[in-house]
Amino acid sequence: MRIACPLRRLYSSDRMHAAPLKSKAPVVRNGNLFQLLVLTLVHFVVDFYGGLTVPIAEPTLTSHLVVGLPTVAFLIGGCALLINVIQPFSQWFLPSSGAPALLLIAPLMAACVALIGLSGAFWIVAALLIVSAIGIGVVHPEGALAAHSLAGSRKGLGISFFMAGGYLGFSTGSLTAGLWTEFHDQGLAHFWLLILPALVTVALVALSRLHRIKGHMGPLTAVENDSEIPLVLVLLLTFCIAVTMCLLTRFLPILLVRRFAGTDAQGWAGTTIFVTGVSGVTGMFLWGHLADRIGSGRIISMVLPLSLPFLWLLFRIDSIFMAPVWALGIGFTLGAVFPLCVLLARHAGGLPQRLRMGLAIGGAWGTGELVFMLGGKYVGRFPAGMAEPVVSVLNLCLLLVITATSAAVIVSRIERRAEGADRVR
Repeated sequence: MRIACPLRRLYSSDRMHAAPLKSKAPVVRNGNLFQLLVLTLVHFVVDFYGGLTVPIAEPTLTSHLVVGLPTVAFLIGGCALLINVIQPFSQWFLPSSGAPALLLIAPLMAACVALIGLSGAFWIVAALLIVSAIGIGVVHPEGALAAHSLAGSRKGLGISFFMAGGYLGFSTGSLTAGLWTEFHDQGLAHFWLLILPALVTVALVALSRLHRIKGHMGPLTAVENDSEIPLVLVLLLTFCIAVTMCLLTRFLPILLVRRFAGTDAQGWAGTTIFVTGVSGVTGMFLWGHLADRIGSGRIISMVLPLSLPFLWLLFRIDSIFMAPVWALGIGFTLGAVFPLCVLLARHAGGLPQRLRMGLAIGGAWGTGELVFMLGGKYVGRFPAGMAEPVVSVLNLCLLLVITATSAAVIVSRIERRAEGADRVR
């Protein structure tokens, strides 16, 4: 005898589509797969451009702009903060019916970061990064809601598919920039060639008519408002994970460059971030698949503690060759559960849907960038090249993961209580 999934209301916006626990329903509705693939590509490309600045803060950008690390951290962190601040505020300056045309425009704006090698003037580079940040920022809430609409009855796996594009894009951008600077003697010559992915993506968006999608900004239903999980608790969970991942991706390259100077450290840093993203994508599909069956909170509370040993080992490596190894475990655990937090926010209720998604994605990562800027100022107080203050900042990740695990345990208990109530009914 098959038992209907009692938590289906947490993951589906339509009771009519609730499937049995062992249902083999497709991940997406018929006819939407190509659009979901293109949407995932859009996420990949915009985050690819977001990842280009990760491994090149020091020494490439400090040399290119002739400034110190605190200034570069302020510039990169400030633009990354802008990316994330835009997302919740899009609730007020974008049409309530949706703005799918952004999926056509945003990749071109994001590609402006590839033009920073054409000028060494600080304000020109800053302007290019700001335009890129706006393009990256506005597409995230719109894209996440569109993915949720296209995903059919398997919301957990579908949203993980979309989020995987961003993770893989960001990590690929980091790898590309790291290898690029290593092979170009820390320079940004011909960096502008990296605008090509944006041009291909825009063509595919137009071909799929993704920029004309409708229905992804429909009114909330009672199904989406009956979750007992408080939005504040979900946001605590998302903020802790996002800040941890942000500190890791921003400060780990700096740590490797300082601890292993003269060993192609930027290339290894880009490779490490890439490995984190790839393993995270793999984990997303597994955890998303399981979350559709036993609940997001349970999965997150079980997976997060597994990342702690890998974080501890990564911050204390004595061989740069081990960095990608420990990053593999971090990506598969810590990096892979963030889409499930976004899914919880999508159904938490209490705020407009675009605002909720903006806070869960942009607000969380924006806080991480703010902490990165403050951390850069702290590190700048010490002599140039010291690795110890960077490790001190990274140690905050351990505390944040423990806090996130505690929040996930509470979410899991609420899910089990809701499951028990459904069984009684």
